[in-house]
Amino acid sequence: MRRIILIFSMLFVLLSGAQAKKLSNESKVYLMTVGPYYKDFASIWGHVAIWIEDKPNGIDKVYNYGGAAYGGNFMLKLVTGNLTFFLDTHQTFQQELKTYKRAERDVDLYELNLNILEKRRLYNLLEQNAKNENRYYNYEFYLRNCATFTMNAIKKSIVGKIVYEDTQNDITYRDICDDKFQLFPWTNFLIQLIAGTNNDKKLELEEIFFVPVYMVDNLQKAKIVNRGGEKPFFKNHKVIYDFPDMTITNSLTQKPIFPISILFIIEILLFAFSYIKSKNYFKIYDRLWFILASLFSLFLLFTMLFTDYVVTKWNLNLLWLNPLFILTFFLKEERKKMIFKIISVMILIVLLGFAILPQTFYLVNLLLAAILLLKSLKYGFLFDRFNK
Repeated sequence: MRRIILIFSMLFVLLSGAQAKKLSNESKVYLMTVGPYYKDFASIWGHVAIWIEDKPNGIDKVYNYGGAAYGGNFMLKLVTGNLTFFLDTHQTFQQELKTYKRAERDVDLYELNLNILEKRRLYNLLEQNAKNENRYYNYEFYLRNCATFTMNAIKKSIVGKIVYEDTQNDITYRDICDDKFQLFPWTNFLIQLIAGTNNDKKLELEEIFFVPVYMVDNLQKAKIVNRGGEKPFFKNHKVIYDFPDMTITNSLTQKPIFPISILFIIEILLFAFSYIKSKNYFKIYDRLWFILASLFSLFLLFTMLFTDYVVTKWNLNLLWLNPLFILTFFLKEERKKMIFKIISVMILIVLLGFAILPQTFYLVNLLLAAILLLKSLKYGFLFDRFNK
């Protein structure tokens, strides 16, 4: 008898716990958006999370796909595709606000216009995703971040479909990066190097939603449409924090174009001097450039072939930052001359055809390509002139 009572008691506790997890009719679901933090490259995009509040059931939970589990070395792990993030659920709404207030980041709340069935579906989905075996994910520039996971969870919970006011879009990944990374010119320079032809394709509307501000701007004008009719995507909007916008300024000397332009001018002078003297006086300096070009070309090859990033594929910067430079350290003179001739032709293709090639080439990259061309010509087509 005691055993039966114990079993029924356990069942009652389990059922009570399950019932407590069912959202009430008074529950509310919010999309929380957070403005960028300009002192940290990792936070320049801004941030989104979902806040579920259900006072009758004592639920006050923020579902934040921006939990970081990569343990430092952000930039290195970012470009090599080894950033691990997770769905963080340990903070209440007020706890989250304290963090953003200290950092002076804007916070807005948008209440989702969901019925109770949709709210429960979203809640259950997020709880499932928050389990230890499901919460971790490998970050990707544009396809897997806090905004994309949040949007996917909402879409799976909606009965019907989302209809946007305007589906026309003329933005590329490259446009977005150039806009967002103005404050970090050297980081942007690195991103520009590893970003291939996919970075220049025109995006579908929802493909730009990896940036929270683009996602929210479009959702504010969107509707949820189903058999019962249509309704606005958001019920209401509330501004929590609105701090003054930061003015982004960078002097010319802080940008890569400044030192690289100087190096380009120096290269022209060194090339002209050696050409007049009919002797290459700067072999050690040239060799240093070829070493750096070889290392960076291997880096570009790695990001193109061995990471999951969509936009690092088919990188035409490899035409001028050429892996063939590596061979010049191991081949005999005649074969080395041939390799330098091939490299020169490939760099010329970029310098003469950059306007029609299916990838954007920045001025700073073209200057680097020109420096490498002048050096390659000395060891290829103009070898006899520089070695009289």
